[in-house]
This record gives sequence, structure tokens and C-alpha cells, in this order.
Amino acid sequence: MKKIIVVVAFLLVITNISYATNEKIKPATYEELVSWYKSLEELYPNYIEVFKANEMFGLGKATGGYDLYYVRITNESNGFLKPEVLFLGGPHGDETVGTIGLYWTAKWLVERAAEGDEWIKWLLDNREIYIEICHNPYGFDNRQRHDANDWDLNREADYDWRGYNSQLWGSVNGKTLYHFINSHAIRTGADFHGGVRMILYPWSSTHANVKAYSPFSGKEYTHAPPDFYFYHTACLRLGEYMGSYGGRLDEDNIGTIPTAIGYTAPGCIAAWAYGANVERCPAEDDFVNDEIFGNYDGCGIFWISPEMSKIKDPPEWQFGDEEQGYIAEVIRFVIHQTDLAQPYIRWVYPSNNSFATGEVTVKWQVYGCLVADETYVAYSFSKNLSDWIEGKRHDDYNGSYTGGTYWDGKVWEEKIPLPENATDVYVVAYAKVDGIYKNVVAPSIYGNNSYLRIIEERTNKSYVEALNTSDGIEVIEGRLWWKSPVLHIKIGGISKPREGYLYLMGKEIMRLPGKTIIIGKMNVEVKGEYDKVEFYLDNELVHVDDSMPYQWQISNAFGKHEIVAKMYVDDVVYEDNLEAIMFVK
Repeated sequence: MKKIIVVVAFLLVITNISYATNEKIKPATYEELVSWYKSLEELYPNYIEVFKANEMFGLGKATGGYDLYYVRITNESNGFLKPEVLFLGGPHGDETVGTIGLYWTAKWLVERAAEGDEWIKWLLDNREIYIEICHNPYGFDNRQRHDANDWDLNREADYDWRGYNSQLWGSVNGKTLYHFINSHAIRTGADFHGGVRMILYPWSSTHANVKAYSPFSGKEYTHAPPDFYFYHTACLRLGEYMGSYGGRLDEDNIGTIPTAIGYTAPGCIAAWAYGANVERCPAEDDFVNDEIFGNYDGCGIFWISPEMSKIKDPPEWQFGDEEQGYIAEVIRFVIHQTDLAQPYIRWVYPSNNSFATGEVTVKWQVYGCLVADETYVAYSFSKNLSDWIEGKRHDDYNGSYTGGTYWDGKVWEEKIPLPENATDVYVVAYAKVDGIYKNVVAPSIYGNNSYLRIIEERTNKSYVEALNTSDGIEVIEGRLWWKSPVLHIKIGGISKPREGYLYLMGKEIMRLPGKTIIIGKMNVEVKGEYDKVEFYLDNELVHVDDSMPYQWQISNAFGKHEIVAKMYVDDVVYEDNLEAIMFVK
């Protein structure tokens, strides 16, 4: 009986640990993992490039005979010089969740884009996602923390380096990383870890006396960076979005490295990637050997170190799939950080080149930020986009730490009245974001400006940064207002019958809760000016009209049907449709 109870208890524990059902295979070696990425490259050559980053910088192989493969994921057909993000497979080889999860993330991204997922496709069109397959291939192959030299690859970075189990940029792995970052304009980055469940951010060992307090709970954090409020708020939102598969992520385990984990980590990657650009961050000069290595122009990155799993190398079944398990959490991590690289606005409704009559309601969402301080639309009825009319300014969340974004579930909307003589309306949405985060902690120590290029870009309109990157010269210019693509709405389309009304012998009787109902003969009418209009009933062409008024009389139609009008103007075809239940002889 005791054995049965023990077995049942064990099964209950297993159930609570993992809901994952669709297991993924863990690669046995670094070489096998690289081969998986190369297979993806063959399947999706327009999205994925796998390359030896160590060879790019003439550094030879890492100790143990390893090439250091990096991966770029972006839609190459629309060029480069896009906001860049970088994710490192584990610097500690025995901490495997990030290293393995990043492959499944890459696979998921390109497959979703190929399947037509609009948001993922947008991200790959407008971001360059870089992955270092594994920062410590020797450690991964041997399931050990250190590399072949017995060095800790997360203690060799040139920020408060103290020689703990390392040499200052002693490894080819480290040299490749800092050369790579110095030749890119990385906005957000991360190195993945395991062994506890946390999200860690700088500082790691310096500025112990600088304290900051959570704007949500008042909890005290030591070693606070100037961008504490942005770091803290973003990581809390990230932790909530990632989920609780490996354990909850909240203020009990999110914070500066010494506060959260209880010890210092001098020479770690996160603090270096964030604060080692001493030309922009002179308060950090004492901790950086720029006299030897030169200024680190690429630093200023919103860099964090997620500790993904309490078990460093979890069993295969705990990795799960794209929906749940550690793979799902890595996917969510990458999506959140990729989105945050730069603010942007996407239209929710209506679709571009759609039709409207009377008035139109436009809906939009603000992405890539923590708070939408202000947002509004401007619209014009002129094809040359002149004489803009400004809509209502929405400032509900101005001065707040969060709110008003896609991540908050907020959809903004505005009703635009359409004048009788107008044929088109063009709409642009604007948003001002993250204004509160231009305020830094301890300005008497750090100065008045953020260390983060993503904060300077969105809150300091005089900010200019020119970086000599592998894609060419990239100039990042600050701006306060971000705008959407132009939304074009054609005024016209099917004006009669209207959706959700009852018609009797062509006369509009009353509004209905469901579909349009037509009883007796009536004309379908199309509003606007076109070269010609084609009328279809259930995909069958039934009438063509090339002069105003554009109309067609319904006849011999019973039951549910779809009316489609195709309108031709200067070789452009617009389409409008309506479903109706008809009783027409």
C-alpha cells in the first residue's frame, strides 16, 4: 500500500512540474545542434543565415577545436540596417534550456512567418534576430560549467573583471562576442542560464550603495543601475508573459544580480553589455579597460540574464513544445525582447484599402514599449496627404510606468466622419512612449542620461548615434513620436444593402441582430467613382456596370448568398462583400 501511495505522489509531482505533452529531442552534441540550424537554413534561405563568427574576426577556433556559429534571422529580401537583437546559448555549458530552446524558437519563427502569421512576419521583416548557437560548445558537449581551459565564460568580460576563474577576454568565445557587439547596433540581448529560476539584470558587482525601490511594491534593490525603473518594469512584464512552467517570476526572483541571487558576479556579460561604453557612460570608466581594448561602442544594450530552470540540464520531456514547457518560455522570451527593440504601431481595423461609407472607426495598438504616454490619429481626404485633420489626443497613461500598449491588451480607436464628396481617406496613428524612463536613478553618480540606446532613441529627440556595423553605417536618431504606416480607406463600396438590416422590396425596414435579410427584389448599389464595377453572386459574375450609379438588381436568389463587388480604378482592383439571406423571385 505504501508503494502505491509513493507512486501516486510521484505522479502528482510530475504533473505539477510539467504540462508538456509534445516532447522535443535534445541534441546530443554541439555539432548536431549546428546541423539542425543548417537544415533550417536550407529550408528557409531567405530568412536564415548560419555563419562562423570567429572566422569573421580572424580569431581561429575556440579551445577544443570549435567554430563559434552565429545565426541571423530576418527577411533578407527587404534589406538590413534594422533594429538588432542578440541571444546567447548558455555561457555555462551544463545549463541547457536556453541553448536548446533557441533552436526551437528559430524554427518556430520561420515556420510561423512562412504560414502567414502577420505579427511574426512583421517582426522578421523589421528586425534582425541574432543567435549565438552556444557560447560554450565544449561545456555543452561535456555538460560542464566551464570551457576546455576550465574558465568561467561569464566572468571574463571587461567590466569589473577580477580574474575569477577567467582571463580578461581570454577565450576566443569572449573575443568573438565583444567584436561582434562592437560591429553591430544591438538594442536588446540576453545570455541564458539555469540552476535557479530568476530574471537578473545589472549591476552585478558595482555601485553597491546605489539603492532603488520598486515603483509597484516599494521593495529595495541594491547595485541599482541608472535605468533601474525600465529594467525592473520590463522584466516583471516579461516574467508574467513567459509563464510559470518553471516557477513564478515576480519581485521575489527578479532584480539586480546581487539582490536577487545573493552574490556578486564581476566580469559578467550582462553588466559589460549594458554599461561598458565609457564614452557615453563615464561613471563606469574605473571598471573598464578601454585603454587596452578601446571604447566599446556597441554597448548600451538592454541586456538581461534569465535563469530558466531550477535543474541546469532538465530531462527531455520537460522541454515541452511551442505551447507549453521550457521551449514555449524561450519563445515568449525572444518575442518579448525582440518586440521591445523599437516602438511601432500596427492597425487592428480596418484592413488597408478597405471600404467605408458615412463614417469609419479605425483601431490601432502600440507595440515595442512599456507605456503609451499619448496617442492619436491624423487623417486626410487628399491623395497627396495634405490638409491633415488631427483626432483626439489620448493621454490616459501619461506619466505611468505601464499601460496603453498591445501587451496591456489596449486597443485605441477613433471615429472619422466621411464627407459626401470624399473618395478616399488616409490615416496615420502616432504614439509617444516610455517618457517616464528618461528619468535615471542617482543622476549625481551616473549623469542625467540613460545608458540604454533604446531609451535614448525613444525619449531624447536630440540623441544621435552613428555606428559602423557589419551592415554599413547605422545612424540611430532620437524621436519622441512614432507613427504607423498610412492606412488607406476607399470611401464607397457596397452602400445598399447594409450589413445587419432587413429589406422588403428594396426598402430598409429595421436593424437586425444577425445577417442582412432581403425579401423581394432590390438593387445592390455601389458608391464611389470607378472605371467599372463587377457584381458577383457566390463567385459567379452576374453583372458589369461602367457608369454611375453602379447597381445590379437581385433576382432568383433564395437562401444564404454572398454578394461581391469588384471595383476597378486605374488597373487597381478593390473588393467589397456582404453576406445576406435572400428570398427574391
